[in-house]
This record gives sequence, C-alpha cells and structure tokens, in this order.
Amino acid sequence: MIYFLLILSSLSLWAKAPSNFDLSLGLQGRTLPSFGAEIYAESGYNFVFWGQKKAPKDILYGLIRPSIGGSTSAVVNSVKAEIEVFPISFLGFAAGRQFLNSNFEFPFFDCEKVRCRGEYVRNFVESKMVMGFKGWVAMANYKVDTLRSPDHTRDMADWRNVIVGEPGEEVQIEKKLLVGKLFSNKMVGILIENVMFVDSRERKESFAAIYQERYNETNYMFGVGGFHTDQQPMGLQVYFRIHHIALPSLKLF
Repeated sequence: MIYFLLILSSLSLWAKAPSNFDLSLGLQGRTLPSFGAEIYAESGYNFVFWGQKKAPKDILYGLIRPSIGGSTSAVVNSVKAEIEVFPISFLGFAAGRQFLNSNFEFPFFDCEKVRCRGEYVRNFVESKMVMGFKGWVAMANYKVDTLRSPDHTRDMADWRNVIVGEPGEEVQIEKKLLVGKLFSNKMVGILIENVMFVDSRERKESFAAIYQERYNETNYMFGVGGFHTDQQPMGLQVYFRIHHIALPSLKLF
C-alpha cells in the first residue's frame, strides 16, 4: 500500500515548474505486522512525445519516462529500473525489474519453512489511470508481477504484503483503487488494495483512510486502516511518510 501512496506525491498539481529530470526521496513506515521503516529515492527522465506540458493543469500530452530507484530498511534493500509510457497523461503503462535482498528472519513467518533471506527478483507490467473532477480524484492500478525466489524447495516470502507463494517462481496480481478530495495543499481519501499469489492463492486485503499535506516541496502523509492476509489476522495498521520532491516529474500521477 505504501508504494501506491507514493504516487500521490507526484501529482503535478502540487509540484513546482516541470523539468525533464525528476528526483524524489523520503522516509516511510508502518506499524503492522511489525513496526518498520525505510528510506528511498527515485529519479527519472521525462520525454514528451506529443502535445506540451507547460502548466500544472495541462493534460493533453504523451510522455515516456525511464527511471531508477532504490530503498533500504537496513534488513531489506532494493533497486529498481522501470519505463513508463503515457499515451495521454492520465493513462499509463509500465514495465520494469526490481532486485530485492533480505538478510532478516521475519517474525511473522516460519522461516524454517519459508525462504525469508536472499535475493528476490520481480519482473512486472502495470496499467494505471487517473480521473479528476472539481477537486475529486480517482486512481486505479493493475499490476502483474513474476516473482523469483533463490530457493526452489521452500515457499517464498513476500514480506511487504505478508503472504507466501509457491517455491521458485510465482505470479502476483495487485489491484489498487484510491478516491480522494484535494483541498489546495491537502488531500483526504480512501485507499483499497488487494494482492494475490496466483498459484498459492494467498491474499492480502487492506483499506485505509489517508491524509496528506504539503509544505513547500515536502509532503507529509498519515494513514490508518485495516490490514489482513492469510498469514496475518485483521488488525489496525498506521502508515506514515515524509516525501520530498527535489525535481518534479511531468507525470500527473
């Protein structure tokens, strides 16, 4: 859920004058299934291949954006390369690869039976759309991951979503929907998320109320809601994020 919330911080309506290169970084964390936090950074290049983007409210243009990013929580580290194509600014498609390395035995998994440590690889494709009207915004994402584990004998751990997949390789499907209202430099909304491994059928479902406020080029977000998976009973989860936009993106979201 937290990665989806990062998209909100790139809304051009809240950014300064656009440029070809973008850069953002920050700190984010959650309280369930155990308290954890990470720092992250991402940078991309924005190429407009039709139309123009001169003002925050311009939407009639097409965009290609390759990017790289990374994150670390000390026990889990990742790097990612991705390319996004927006035939029109409010409709996009993405493909990329992410390498993740864990050196931690997660307390919410039985790490004798589930591979908790080692390097995982995600190859993904994603579609995304945003619609807005009079300050209201609706955003939807549909993502398909092929996740590879270094162990072909033990089940694989998805520690971010707290679900377990089949050994070796699994396909994961993520569906996310946000509906929110913008108030100048503030936003309130509801976020719903569903994540499922295709073979093991393990699933995560979550929902949250979110509040975000912007001061200069930094966004502060707080969210609270319910979270449960086949490994984790329903519980109250709190999210937080401090996200700084050093160079804004030409993306709407």
